[in-house]
Amino acid sequence: MQRDHLTALRDLAQAMQPDGVALAVADTQRSAAPIWPEEAPAMARAIPRRRREFAAGRQAARMAMATLGKAARAIPGGADRAPVWPTGITGSISHDATSSIAIVARSSQYRALGIDVEPNAPLPDDLINEICVPSERTWLANLPAARRHLMARRIFCAKEAVFKAQFPLTCQYFGFDAVETHLNTMEPEFTARFLHSVGPIQKGTMLTGKCDDAGGHILALVTLGALRGMENARFPLSATG
Repeated sequence: MQRDHLTALRDLAQAMQPDGVALAVADTQRSAAPIWPEEAPAMARAIPRRRREFAAGRQAARMAMATLGKAARAIPGGADRAPVWPTGITGSISHDATSSIAIVARSSQYRALGIDVEPNAPLPDDLINEICVPSERTWLANLPAARRHLMARRIFCAKEAVFKAQFPLTCQYFGFDAVETHLNTMEPEFTARFLHSVGPIQKGTMLTGKCDDAGGHILALVTLGALRGMENARFPLSATG
């Protein structure tokens, strides 16, 4: 029997998640989850679809927190619209048209997390030029036409996960041209290199992450470890020059 899209997304995320990271998924189309009073100001002017997405994302986040043994708490949006996590917790939330996913961890173990989910659909030509730097466009041009736009979507997903992971630490915005990605076509992995400095992140700084697809979704995950030896533990200090 074919898996439903939420199960496929959950299983994909579980295959990527490192020890100490908890996750949960929710259906953005059917969720009847409430928006908590502390969270309501962020959605005061939102349209119904956006309210459903927000509520499903918060529902997934609370489910993930429960897996860590943490009581359900409000997760309001900050002035920058990023989730404000309870003390001692770090996390990331994402959604596409059908699904929401949240990952959380103790901040003593992970400094920050970044996750992004996208539909596994070709990226339009005009967006390729906007999202991909020249080296990425050259790599895409050498792929079979049937794969080119799907892999471009993966590049977009990977860059979104990188942005979400770094933002809680730097509070810096940047464009797609700030990061160059290299996708591993044999394994669900990618590397990202900063092409110019962004706040405390020096030009040449490298990150690694995971990216794969299942159930109609593309999922990218970046974890910034808080302990020596963990993935990306030295970010944003790991400049390669």
